[in-house]
Amino acid sequence: MNISKISPKIFHFGNGVIRAFFFGLIIISFFAVLSSTNWLPDAKTTTGLTYIMFALLLILVLSWFSFPKFQMFLKTIFIKHKWITSIICLVLALIWQIQFVYFVHPAIGFDVSAVHNTIINPNLPELRGYFSVNYNNLSILLTLRQVANIFHSTSWLTMALCSTLVTDLSVLVIIATIAIINFQKIPNIIYILASLLSIFPICMVPYTDVWCLLPISLSIFGWSIATQKSYLVVIRFLGAILSGISLACGVWIKPSVAVWGIAAILTSLLYILKNNKVILTSIFCLTIAASFVLAYQPLKKAVQDQHYIIVNQKRQIPMIHFINVGLTHDGAYDPKAALKMDELPTKKQKVVYSKKMIIKRLKKRGPLGYLQFLVKKQGLNTADGTFGWLHEGHFIISKQPSEGWRGFLAEFIYPNGKYVIEFRFIAQILWTIIIFVLLFSFQKGGFIIQTLRMALVGGFIFLLLFEGGRSRYLVQFLPIILILTALSADTAKYNLDKILTAILPKRGF
Repeated sequence: MNISKISPKIFHFGNGVIRAFFFGLIIISFFAVLSSTNWLPDAKTTTGLTYIMFALLLILVLSWFSFPKFQMFLKTIFIKHKWITSIICLVLALIWQIQFVYFVHPAIGFDVSAVHNTIINPNLPELRGYFSVNYNNLSILLTLRQVANIFHSTSWLTMALCSTLVTDLSVLVIIATIAIINFQKIPNIIYILASLLSIFPICMVPYTDVWCLLPISLSIFGWSIATQKSYLVVIRFLGAILSGISLACGVWIKPSVAVWGIAAILTSLLYILKNNKVILTSIFCLTIAASFVLAYQPLKKAVQDQHYIIVNQKRQIPMIHFINVGLTHDGAYDPKAALKMDELPTKKQKVVYSKKMIIKRLKKRGPLGYLQFLVKKQGLNTADGTFGWLHEGHFIISKQPSEGWRGFLAEFIYPNGKYVIEFRFIAQILWTIIIFVLLFSFQKGGFIIQTLRMALVGGFIFLLLFEGGRSRYLVQFLPIILILTALSADTAKYNLDKILTAILPKRGF
């Protein structure tokens, strides 16, 4: 058997599988995004601002296609002078974001309130019970407790500002990552990030979704250094070490971040079949893995040895519970299953119950029904451009302010806000553009593109198997999504331009 002839076939097959899964899942997401309820204002929520927004959008689109001079004007500003314009947009977005968080920092409900209340008073019986069952949230509790100790404050403003800082540091790391991978793509990522920061209120939610952004961004940054062949080997090793340590911090806060590390290593091993650099690639992969293990152990021990809150570790929810929840009618949070986890006293009983329910639900659906369920769930997992804002139970528990600038801003994000529909609509436009770019970037892609695709496929599959049903869980994978979008934007534009030129001769995009 000739290994040299088989290796390329395995490599091309593996690459083809990554592309097939990626574009198959993105197509489902694209149709889900287009059919989202975020596009549909109703009589109760429509305001004068709604009509103004739609009118301006319509005028902009018609002017683009009808007036060549207007089109040239925008191209001059946003394309010809993209370096200056993109930086200005990012600065303005950061100013807008910070003042928004300063004026509007609501008290958040669901699990976030439990974490926040425990920072204030860890001795309440109900909070001890919560963390005994939700043992996985101890890491974010200990992290935010340190934040409170550093700033001598447990206020929602302090927590919101620190969470926003984590988000903004992630933004800088993502830009630095693009600079390493492809310096010319920096304006692309800055435009995307500036747009996202302007409509990303989740940045101020002090919870795992936001606080894992910096570790995963740093891990991708370190990995991008390790993959640069032009760099000194010692620099590349330092990048691999940074990637592993950051990955450990991310997994400690949110275990599903491990998807990124697994994807990076698996894709590296696949590309050995192409470049034949077995020893060097293996050493880099082992360096990332070893750095991860060495960094994760003390973090894990910190949770096990903590004395801040008394918990009964035997009551913790097993991972299989989240697989059971992921099989409910929409794959989202299941109050009945959560209540059962509270009632059952031991971890073993919780595992037995979850296994029983999983088997029952799989048998009820059958193979075809389960496949249909996965398609539906992929849509639910990725359709919402607000990333599940207001979709959790008791999302905001503070009273909506009604006066002055603060009251006006609150109208965009509070459950009964007059301008929530406008926020959802604008967020949906940006999210649609991102999914559109990923869909139309149908080139084969090199090692970096394929690694990011593999990671995103892994993230999608994780959310299909475990609890999902809403787009909030995508926040943890945003660094992957945004970097991939920035690297794919020019290819998507080229492909779209070819399609439009074929359909409408003499009319490019």
